[in-house]
Amino acid sequence: MENKHILIGISGSFCNHENVLKQFQALSKKNKLTFVVSESVYYTTTRFFERNAFITKLEEISATPIIHTLVEAEKIGPMNPYDLMLVAPCTATQCAKFVHGIYDSPLTLAMKAMIRNQKNIVIGFSSNDALGISGENLFRLFSMKHLYVMPIAQDAPDKKPLSVVAVWETMEETLDKAFENKQIQPILRERHL
Repeated sequence: MENKHILIGISGSFCNHENVLKQFQALSKKNKLTFVVSESVYYTTTRFFERNAFITKLEEISATPIIHTLVEAEKIGPMNPYDLMLVAPCTATQCAKFVHGIYDSPLTLAMKAMIRNQKNIVIGFSSNDALGISGENLFRLFSMKHLYVMPIAQDAPDKKPLSVVAVWETMEETLDKAFENKQIQPILRERHL
């Protein structure tokens, strides 16, 4: 992945934010990144990150303002400035909204705009319930045009048997494949704890 303008969506799953930040920093060395975040990410302090510290880290990685309102996200469609989009982490809630055509957040509206422009989206899924009821929406993504997924693995099968997290280290490789309209394989990975 080089010399691309990548729109990066970030939703909850706050425990994964540190891991994705490392990957974003690596991507930013050869690409231009713009962030679009869910309201919970933009306004919430958690035990994993103080809100201002996280937003500051994103601003340091990107030279463009963070998109965090519906008004800003709506401009993505007509402007069409991005080569592709990455949503990492993508929670079960954001996934469900997108799969069911609910575009009531900056993140889902941005995803809709990318599909309107026939640009590919890579999903880095993370949910404690991915092998439960939330999995239905995740697997629906697999059959949607312009949608690709990062490989996934159980992150704590003994303590959280339904939990699945994207293998963040495959981010750049997955983006490379998606830009060529290909799904990285294998999708299901074994994670060694």
